[in-house]
Order: sequence, then structure tokens, then C-alpha cells
Amino acid sequence: MDEVAIAFRGVTYRAHHRVLLGPLDLEVRRGETLALLGRSGSGKTTALKLINRLLEESEGTTLVEGRSTREWDVITLRRRIGYVIQETGLFPHYTVERNIALVPSLLRRSAAEIRERVESMLRLVDLEPSEFRGRYPHQLSGGQRQRVGVARALAGDPEILLMDEPFGALDPPCRAEIRQQFFEIKQQVQKTIVLVTHDVGEALSLVDRIAVLEAGKLMGIYSRSQFLESSDKIVAAYRAAWRGNLQFFGDDRHGGIP
Repeated sequence: MDEVAIAFRGVTYRAHHRVLLGPLDLEVRRGETLALLGRSGSGKTTALKLINRLLEESEGTTLVEGRSTREWDVITLRRRIGYVIQETGLFPHYTVERNIALVPSLLRRSAAEIRERVESMLRLVDLEPSEFRGRYPHQLSGGQRQRVGVARALAGDPEILLMDEPFGALDPPCRAEIRQQFFEIKQQVQKTIVLVTHDVGEALSLVDRIAVLEAGKLMGIYSRSQFLESSDKIVAAYRAAWRGNLQFFGDDRHGGIP
């Protein structure tokens, strides 16, 4: 049986007396990449934030590595989880090197270890350390900033990586390039990854399973082939909308998926 890295057990989240998510029962297996796919307001980002305790559930239990997130020291929990958001969240007054070094520094790594880790992470995301370590975020392109965001999230060697619409702000050619690079990176680092997206092509090209959320409810969990073949009306609507927009993807056709 696959080990469970993250689990939602009867989780409900309310805000202003309104249920935004749940009840949710969902497991993420260790080492897999799972997409939370849904429209705006479906609860996918809420679910993501429950994992690293940026939010706390109103009912039920969110488990990370078998422990309730409420039992974890929140700082320890967040240092064990990498987090990538759409606009990267880089500190504008920090150099690329200092941004990536942030978590290793908090983990009290030596100066030599930190420098080695920064260089390793930059090479992982295909940025030459000698060229990029001293730059500031405003001196980078959108795609380069996103790569640095991924490098920073991985710098502390977390077991879990959370990604919230990480490629959504990029133009289509850049988005296709970064997605391909991310696919290659995830083969190397072997992390448990939860990816929030509303992009069907992104989910099909990057993940092992797709959890479809609608109005705060989990509608189903699918492998890639199951998603492509499902007769569920919501899945079929996503699939039809995606196929109808393939002409806008250019070369970004996600491995020739029909």
C-alpha cells in the first residue's frame, strides 16, 4: 500500500459563516504529483493552504506525514514544505542568491553548504549561478523569476512541494518552456507535489492524478487516462473546453494528448 504523505479527513473550512470547502476526504501519496483542478472559488487554494497551516480547518483533520497540522509547530511544518505561488513571492530587495538561501539559512546550514545549495538549485532550474546569483528580481524575466521561485522552494530540501497556479502569469511560449522544465525537475527531485490549477492541459501533462473540485466539493479523483475517458459531466465539460482551445496552445500541446 502506498504511503500517505498528506490526508484530509472530513475537513470543512468556513469563512464568514459560509462553507468554502468540504467536507473533504482526500489522500496524497508520498512521491506523487496531484493536481487540484477547479474553477475560481472551487476551494482548491483553500485546500492547499490547509496543508501548511496558512489556514486552519473548521472541522475535521488535515494530516501531514501522519500528524495533524495542529500538532506540528507551525514554523517547523512550513520549513518542511516548499511553496510556489503565481507571482513567485520573491523578496524584491534580496538578490537571487539571498532569496534562495533563505530557508537553508533558517535551518542553520553553514555558509559553504548554503553557497553550494544555491548553486545546485540554480543549475537545477537551468540558470547559470555566476550570471544570476547577484541579480535582483526586477532584473529577471517572468520565466526566470518563476524558476528562482521553484529553486527557493526546493532549497531546504522539503519532502512536500505546494504550487498555487505557478505558471498562470506567464505568456504561452514561456509557460510551455517552464512546464517542460518543471516536468524534468520533478523526475529528479522525487517530491510529493500538490499543484493547484484551472488548466486542464497543465494537469494532464504534469501530474499523476487529478482531483476535481467544484463549489468546495470533491467531485472525483482521476488518473490521466481516467480523466480523458470519464463520462462525468463536469470532467467532460473541462475536457471539451480544453480541446476547443487547443488551437491557442501552439506547440504547447502537452505531449500530443488528443
